[in-house]
Amino acid sequence: MKNTLRISLLSLLLILMAVSVNAQNKNWHSKHMPPWPMNDSAAWGPMKCSMDDFSMNDFPFCKNKKRYNGHWAGVELGIGGYVTPDFNMNFYPSYPYMNLNTARSLTVNLNPFEINANLCKNHFGFTTGIGFQISNYYFTDNYVMLKDSSTLVAYRVQDANGNPVSIKVNKMVASYLNIPLLFEYQTNPFRRTSSFHVALGVIAGVRIGTYTKQIYPDKNLTYYLVDDNGKKIASYEVDHYLVRDRGAYHLAPFKLDAAFRIGWSHLNLFATYSLTEMFQKNQGPELYPFTVGITLLGW
Repeated sequence: MKNTLRISLLSLLLILMAVSVNAQNKNWHSKHMPPWPMNDSAAWGPMKCSMDDFSMNDFPFCKNKKRYNGHWAGVELGIGGYVTPDFNMNFYPSYPYMNLNTARSLTVNLNPFEINANLCKNHFGFTTGIGFQISNYYFTDNYVMLKDSSTLVAYRVQDANGNPVSIKVNKMVASYLNIPLLFEYQTNPFRRTSSFHVALGVIAGVRIGTYTKQIYPDKNLTYYLVDDNGKKIASYEVDHYLVRDRGAYHLAPFKLDAAFRIGWSHLNLFATYSLTEMFQKNQGPELYPFTVGITLLGW
């Protein structure tokens, strides 16, 4: 009799626990689950999660455009140089110290932002902004320029025995703050990834810094500056292999470049040719810089 009573009480306790758990589950489902059947996928509507919801517009570089957006902002890399008024890049015998190693004369442009103005149905617009340009001019010969002369002059470098010194690196670096004034046409005003673009205009710049850099084979030695006739002009010593000397070197403080840009999607090619002389009037050779390059990253 006692065992029967115990079994009855245990069964009643288990039934009460099951009812309690079932009630709690129903209460949780009523709070957290939608009021439609789980097997009815159409009833989920916008809450449905599937690969159909994936869109390329979720990526910032593939979003649809809502207005004209030019191609200025970004990071660019190009090859730079300069030419005479006759578009000659051979400077012998007048100023051989300007001969370049063009393959190493790289230009880096950092254009942090742009301002755009739509002019015609988002296909044609005007772009301006701010950019920073760093141009490296690698010289082929062992000439050293003087920054404190009345005009630009350069002399060969020899050692105490009269032998030419092989300078490992001999270059001039010029930095500019640029402001573009560009008119651009785009075939697709709504999606950059499937649009052809072409731009023409000018880029105004102000020089913000210049220096020359040489890396000598030895330090703590006496070097001599020699003119084209072999006459020693001056002597100097270097304490380090690398010598960096800041100065204006008679470069013009302002410049104005003609600019051309063309591309498809995020690919953008650019070219510039200076409308103004590289050096100040009558203080250096008459040269006009140019740059040809590609946009590495645009936004």
